[in-house]
Amino acid sequence: MGALYRKVCNKRNLRRAALTVLANATSSTSENTRDEAERFKQDLERNLTDIRRQLADYRFAFAPARGIAIKKPGKTTRRPLVIAPIESRIVQRTILNVLSALPLVRSIHRMSYNLGGVLDGGVAKAIERAYRAGIKHAYYVRTDIKDFFTQVPREQLLAQITDQTGDPEFNRLLVSATAVELSNLAELKQHGDIFPLAERGVAQGSCLSPLLCNLFMHQMDEMLNTMPFEAVRYIDDVIIFGPNRSQVRKALKMLKEQLAQYGLDAYEPPARGAQRTGTEKAAEGETSRGFSFLGCDVTTDAIRPGKKARSSLIEKVRKLYATGVASQRHLKAVSGEPFSAKDDPTLLYTLWRVSNTVRAWGGAFSFCTDMRVFRHLDAELNGEYVAFRDHWKRRVKDLSQADRQRLIGVQLLEDVKFDPGFKSMVSSRAGTRRMESTNAMSANGAARNAAGEHGRGATVEGLLSTDRQDDKRHPASLKTEPLAGAQDSRGNNALDA
Repeated sequence: MGALYRKVCNKRNLRRAALTVLANATSSTSENTRDEAERFKQDLERNLTDIRRQLADYRFAFAPARGIAIKKPGKTTRRPLVIAPIESRIVQRTILNVLSALPLVRSIHRMSYNLGGVLDGGVAKAIERAYRAGIKHAYYVRTDIKDFFTQVPREQLLAQITDQTGDPEFNRLLVSATAVELSNLAELKQHGDIFPLAERGVAQGSCLSPLLCNLFMHQMDEMLNTMPFEAVRYIDDVIIFGPNRSQVRKALKMLKEQLAQYGLDAYEPPARGAQRTGTEKAAEGETSRGFSFLGCDVTTDAIRPGKKARSSLIEKVRKLYATGVASQRHLKAVSGEPFSAKDDPTLLYTLWRVSNTVRAWGGAFSFCTDMRVFRHLDAELNGEYVAFRDHWKRRVKDLSQADRQRLIGVQLLEDVKFDPGFKSMVSSRAGTRRMESTNAMSANGAARNAAGEHGRGATVEGLLSTDRQDDKRHPASLKTEPLAGAQDSRGNNALDA
């Protein structure tokens, strides 16, 4: 067993990777991902031991992932997202942590040109570098590499890594970890071809993909940061600064020529004088007028969330409220029809999802400086909440108290899934007792009839007198009998317990 592969098998390394993966999964907007993470955490040590044993025995296999073709706002194209099972993600993260110690990977991480998919990176740092570059330089051009994740030459990039490891077992595991196999390819139908299932492309959603992308762009980053240029890259988003338009356009041309060697390309900014929509993949202009990068509008006096990002937040919250209002949870809970928290949420779950969405969005833009934008957004979000609250009140006005509780999210005991075995047992016993009681009543009736024939001469007054005397002798006979079976094993009344 090679040294690198042995590190992947180390349980401490697996646990470190698992904590990172589970932290990301439990904060996911996907209910399925959160549930999967919770199940794994419930027996964390045993699950990690199973993974370690499979790796040590060379039996570990990456299970097929689930592909999601995400709609792009206002477009007909879709973004291919690959969601691997928790176990696969933990091993992938462990591989990434082991790779981070290799000289080649460390050299990439040390470079400050790219801030995406590196240990000490992030959007905030990328915006900080772009802001400082914008102050120093007069002109910029921003672009996006077309179909970057799905067209990266994966096999060539893996070869650069495997040539340096000296560990065949680790190399085989790495190649397997970066391959894409989908469990729901038939469901994706016409969208299946957008996923990187061949030798080109990497999975969006895998922690190993940014590493391969950064390895691919490493030399281009150095080229774009040779005087008089300065560039900032975040995976496939690139902004180049320079002294004038001619110079930055020259840099863009150099980038496009390098990409073309691998069958890739970058977007061109709209022609001068063309009407802009604000959603272009590329742009250029004087830095003194500000620029947009990574969802932010950057000027010398402020950094703000961009219009597209703000609109996206409002739209997400609006959809969450609409789903909450349309919930059929109360009806499905009674009928036994299956339902999910996502499609038929309670009031409390709806508010929780809205709160989480707003909190996550605010955290992503917490480095921005213009509080007026956030206060304006709060006012818009409050308007959405008021509309939801009023709609909700109208919706539940005519519902029963029980259905209101179901929609709010308060558990009803009658909705609990009771054990049918006990009910069957008790019902069977109750039926036997009723039969015995019926037989006894029939026997008593026959006896009374016989007694009536024998004492036909008794007067009515005498019989009534006898009944009254019996009542006096047995006053307890006038009390109400307790419910049959209403006592527990200690003789206590179960209804009073």
